Amino acid sequence: MVYRVILTTNGVYSKTLHKCLTRDTAFINYHKLKEKNTILYPRKFINTNGIKPVEYQICVTKVTEPTDVARTLRDKYGKVYTEPALGDWTILDSDDYQVEETFWIYGLNPKGNRPDISEVIKRLMVGAYAKNMVKQVIVVYNKLIIYNEDQFDMIICKNLEDAQRLHHTLAKIARKQKIKSLMFMGTASKATNSVMYDLIHEKTKWSYIKIRRTSTRP
Repeated sequence: MVYRVILTTNGVYSKTLHKCLTRDTAFINYHKLKEKNTILYPRKFINTNGIKPVEYQICVTKVTEPTDVARTLRDKYGKVYTEPALGDWTILDSDDYQVEETFWIYGLNPKGNRPDISEVIKRLMVGAYAKNMVKQVIVVYNKLIIYNEDQFDMIICKNLEDAQRLHHTLAKIARKQKIKSLMFMGTASKATNSVMYDLIHEKTKWSYIKIRRTSTRP
């Protein structure tokens, strides 16, 4: 018998995290992986056949046998249902799991070099404690802009909600660190959008059609 600890994405098999021959070993590694699941900034959306909310789960599975009994669970509305097999596997246990979000930062390869929020915070904090240094942070649809006369950083998020969540997270960090040189401007108004489009065009040379895209949906 083969047991697996797997990761599912919105209920669909994603990858195998551990594979072994005994139930006990599978559960030992299942609990170890859950304990190590410490995430700085969890992913909330994926861009697969369109941008959609995402839920990850870690599961212990075994190859289905005729004598296996499926789990009885409740959905988010409280309705009881019998859990279907996952392909040829029966799920023995499962729990929510978090995956670290990574970012497309302008100037870096969006596929080969996607840092996590630590790099965004690092760029936010450049010069933040210097005298007479003020930086603005603003959401322009799916883009978070960090800028002043000396700096321009653009983080391209999957959609507006993702960009707003990043903005609010960075604002909380700045307040906790008591940094007053960072001005969090929220989401740009229609009038401000036009000004920001010009700034993005000046700094990136992107076309206005590309700049006006509101998500990373293909």
